[in-house]
Amino acid sequence: MAKDFLKSDPIGDVKAQLNRDFNTVINKAHKSLGTKTHSPVYTGFFASSWKVANTPPKAKDDIKDFQPWSNIKLAFDKGGDSWKKAGERPSNPKIQPRFKIKRTFDVKKSVFIGNTVKYASYALEGGKIQNFIQGRMGQIIKENMKEKKGKLFLFGKETSGFGSSLPGIGYTDVL
Repeated sequence: MAKDFLKSDPIGDVKAQLNRDFNTVINKAHKSLGTKTHSPVYTGFFASSWKVANTPPKAKDDIKDFQPWSNIKLAFDKGGDSWKKAGERPSNPKIQPRFKIKRTFDVKKSVFIGNTVKYASYALEGGKIQNFIQGRMGQIIKENMKEKKGKLFLFGKETSGFGSSLPGIGYTDVL
């Protein structure tokens, strides 16, 4: 049976679809970041500590306060030879997401996906997260945003304006 045109809400339908797609992107990005493919893994604590919120997550968690990761690190650091080869890692890392997404986000509000471990800035040096942002994140957006293709922008600089252009903020298009 056809939908009654007078009772339809095309704007509401589009908004609902955008929010569904937006939340699918958030969930898939969060899940992807919690893998060996997209996060550096030593004990698994970093890959397990991705959090999604409307405010930036704080990098405050110390591995020594969280099981099973503190035991994995302690056993590896003290076990066997006291001298370890460069790049050697524990054989038993555990990736177990600590922060489940329990809510629905609104496309109109900012959403932050961040890591809560104290050493997060050091873990980012390896490049896996940067590769995720430049590669897999764009795929996730393109595959899931049906009504409007997603865009990621990085703040560039304030512009002074030129000719008929007014002063404003310049952005660099990432996707």
